[in-house]
Amino acid sequence: MLSNLTRRSVQIARCASRVNVNFAINTSPHVTRQASTNAYEEALKLIQLDKKERLNMLSRVEKEIARVAGSSTPVQLKALDALKFDLQVKAELNEPEVQKNFKLGKIDMSKPVYRYMCQKQFEKAPKTKLMERLTQMSVIPDVLAPDMNPTVEVSIKVAEGQVEPGVFLKPEQSIELPQIEITNFHTESRLYTLMMVDPDSPDVTNKTYQQHCHWLVSNVSLSATSPSVSGGDSILEYIPPHPQKGTKYHRYTLIAFEQPNEGQEKLDIKVESRDHFDVKSLAKAYNLKPTGATFFREEWNENVSKIYNEIIKQEEPIYGRPPKVQRYIQRTVYY
Repeated sequence: MLSNLTRRSVQIARCASRVNVNFAINTSPHVTRQASTNAYEEALKLIQLDKKERLNMLSRVEKEIARVAGSSTPVQLKALDALKFDLQVKAELNEPEVQKNFKLGKIDMSKPVYRYMCQKQFEKAPKTKLMERLTQMSVIPDVLAPDMNPTVEVSIKVAEGQVEPGVFLKPEQSIELPQIEITNFHTESRLYTLMMVDPDSPDVTNKTYQQHCHWLVSNVSLSATSPSVSGGDSILEYIPPHPQKGTKYHRYTLIAFEQPNEGQEKLDIKVESRDHFDVKSLAKAYNLKPTGATFFREEWNENVSKIYNEIIKQEEPIYGRPPKVQRYIQRTVYY
């Protein structure tokens, strides 16, 4: 909620725009610029007064947190921390320099105001697009539950650049594990489990499809200032996507799970096989919370044969029905 000072600064800014219009009609450009400058300077003064007021309140809240740290319940401390964060954000949010830096991509995620702005930006556009594509291409519910609610942004980067959710890649673009970044909004380090799963792998025995896990790693430490995925405990080494010949396109899905106790609990995850994988069952067994996801699609090309021969070192399978025999009605010939 805006303070009285912030409301006044907004009102002055609106007045400045009206003054510009009226003066542009009735006066010279010099007078118009002067009026606009005066209004802008007054708005800046009010923004600074509002900032000072919030910083004073912030100082009192911080003293209160220190005073009750040993006697308050976790719920009470969480409420005070939320108030502290709110004051930290709103003290800086109207600063022209902050707005300029954000638009230019000069973002310091150690500062509450930039974390807040990044989170709002993610919720406004990328999250909406992601959920649309996850749903339209049936990653939800085939891999993820319908109540999936992303709170972090999972980004994949290959040599050609950033990978948008649901786009097509060529198998040769994902031979090496892509660069992965999890944009999150918590300052403390939390542990994550990440996996890449193909829900479109052929299950010949049951004449259907199965989930095949291409990569699984746990206990990856991430924070707002350290979003790049590295380290952790490797459970299943990365095997590049290899969409089988004769199958439809495959949806390679990368999922980020926050580990239990708000990412503070270390896990020792065991899996029996890459085949017949079950994302939902594994998440339930280890109390993993899905917090982010993305995916890309691939189809077979000749480079898949090289992946089978040189990396997987297996004979490449070929699926699909043989072409139908064309039966023609023969014309009866009379002699």
